[in-house]
Amino acid sequence: MGTTKKTGNGWLGVWIAAGIILTLLLVYLGFALYFSTHFLPGTIINGVAVDRDEVKDVEWKITKEIEKYEIKIKAREDKEEVLAGVDIGVTPIFDGSLEKNLQKQDCFLWPMAFFRESVIEVETMVDYSEKKLKKKVDELQIMDAENMRRPKDARISEYSKEDMYTIIPEEEGTKIRKKKLLKSLRHAIINLQDSISVEDEGCYVKPKITAESKKLKELVKKMNHYVQAEITYQFGDEKEVLDGEEISQWLFVNEKQEVQVSKEQIAAYVERLADNHDTLGKVKKFKTSYGKKVTIEGGDYGWKIDQEKETEALTGLIREGKVTTREPEFERMANNPGKKDYGNTYVEVNLTAQHLIYYKDGQVVLESDFVSGNEARGWSTPTGVFGLYYKERNRTLRGEGYATPVSFWMPFNGGVGFHDARWRGSFGGNRYKRGGSHGCINLPYSAAKTLYENIEAGCAVLVYTLPGTEGAAPQI
Repeated sequence: MGTTKKTGNGWLGVWIAAGIILTLLLVYLGFALYFSTHFLPGTIINGVAVDRDEVKDVEWKITKEIEKYEIKIKAREDKEEVLAGVDIGVTPIFDGSLEKNLQKQDCFLWPMAFFRESVIEVETMVDYSEKKLKKKVDELQIMDAENMRRPKDARISEYSKEDMYTIIPEEEGTKIRKKKLLKSLRHAIINLQDSISVEDEGCYVKPKITAESKKLKELVKKMNHYVQAEITYQFGDEKEVLDGEEISQWLFVNEKQEVQVSKEQIAAYVERLADNHDTLGKVKKFKTSYGKKVTIEGGDYGWKIDQEKETEALTGLIREGKVTTREPEFERMANNPGKKDYGNTYVEVNLTAQHLIYYKDGQVVLESDFVSGNEARGWSTPTGVFGLYYKERNRTLRGEGYATPVSFWMPFNGGVGFHDARWRGSFGGNRYKRGGSHGCINLPYSAAKTLYENIEAGCAVLVYTLPGTEGAAPQI
């Protein structure tokens, strides 16, 4: 086979194609050379488009952007304030980072750059005046002390009958931690952030105690347990109810964050109970069998609350959250609840009339004259309301200069008591004034016997004087 020689036109085509390729190569290399000193298309540095820019152009653009820089400070209650970069001396810093990033780009891949973005973040790009920043922060409205509210801790509510104790949630307030805000602003400015949230940055002073506090919940639970207590004190037909409304005033939280019930307050309450309901030693208004009322003072008969024991008992009941009806602990007791503590069984002793009546369950069991203490010698029988100590047969009564045997002995006031007096021929009248006893109530034998057989220890003995009843008969 023979060879084919290229014609002149054929070579021309080859040269044209070679020329085109060479031209394209030169263009490619030219752009590659160009992009060795310019940023590739699609390059963005810190949010600024810098494609086809030299480093000095990028610096100029960044400078212009920084001149317009401002940062918004978003605070609670929809408040917003702005710091302008020029006011805090924000200036760009060009430390060679741009040149380094330019060197890192592959200038030979410039055609591909037209079809993609290259986003570059340079950390240190700006500086600012710390002095100016602090001054501007101090001038912010949100930093004005008058505009800032301190946070309030979650706390226990006042007691209410409907809800008892509840937790009042914490209040966030608007007081800002200046050091924390400055720290957050420094970071944001260096990174040219356009805004910060005071809330998200944790710059607000936070409440120390929140509604989710386990300790707070335990305290409320304990306090509600205490105020659930309801103690009804029964005094005959009268009653007093102690409930949560008053107990709530006695509760407090000590330094160890423990709920305590004030024993002083409980003791004061028990003391008030005693003042209102104790009858021992208090004046008694007594309607006599002679149709008149007398006031009797003194004596050892009546109700008396044992305040120490009742304080302890009441403290325990409150701690248990108990609902109960009770009588208090008594140091001394009477036969009948209420103010008329002597009830319907008592001995009425009228020293003026020298006459006594013994009532048992409201019925007259005994009525008798007697001889009381010798008035002339100062041995008058004391008035008052007393309780019979005991009764005893065949006792010898002894005192200064005497020893007297009796068949029936019933003491009610120290060494003073009822007894038979066989040596006396008569009773009643004025015999007591000069010929009376050492203080005892001398009775006829039969009267003493009847009294002894029907009376019991603890029976009330009401001893009084009633002018105008000398020799008068009782209205029974």
